[in-house]
Amino acid sequence: MKLTKYKITASKCPGYMMVIYQEDNFKSVINEFKPPLNEVQLNAILNYIPNDHKSIEAIFAAKYGEKVKVEPVKAIGAEQQAVPEYPVQDKVALWCVHYSNNHKDANDNPIKYKTGPAEAGKLKLLAVTPEELDEILQVYFKSDEWFTKPKSISNFINKYNEIRALAYSKPVEKKKKFPLPYEPLYFSNLSTTDQRLYWDFLRENGYKWVENHGRGGKWEKQHTIK
Repeated sequence: MKLTKYKITASKCPGYMMVIYQEDNFKSVINEFKPPLNEVQLNAILNYIPNDHKSIEAIFAAKYGEKVKVEPVKAIGAEQQAVPEYPVQDKVALWCVHYSNNHKDANDNPIKYKTGPAEAGKLKLLAVTPEELDEILQVYFKSDEWFTKPKSISNFINKYNEIRALAYSKPVEKKKKFPLPYEPLYFSNLSTTDQRLYWDFLRENGYKWVENHGRGGKWEKQHTIK
């Protein structure tokens, strides 16, 4: 099996990404940037990885110049550096554990996944560490994104890069909710930052601060005429 590997580094991001080609066709990536890249940063790299490894250096040089560096991994003897071996039976076993944990029958009993030789072969070719596969599978089985369905090894392999991007993207921070109508005591116990967020929340919900002729004021709900 011929494996060709390239190491991608970015000037402002510690760590690296390993791009792996098998038989001169794109196979997978290993993301070792620390901290993990956010969704925008990750897609900025993934979108420029070509299927043919011969053009990867030229593509990144034209797009990013010196900001992003692509280097081929040098060979050791007759072979190139290899990803540490991860036995396929262990990959299948981990898959089956995640599947059973997320699929129950009517009596709440775990449903077992039936793995065939073809699907096991697809997992065998996946260059990934045990820790990384466990982390990605956790995200995959909890996700409702269209590309994560159906929950099968075949779909997982076919959509692997999209699933990896989902697993390592920065989660969307949930917007805080505050009590309505305005509660002065609740407000007084908030931090300065949360007090400002409370003000924004009030404005978004149709409230306005109304002054009382120099004697303070209060938040009042504004009623619009339809």
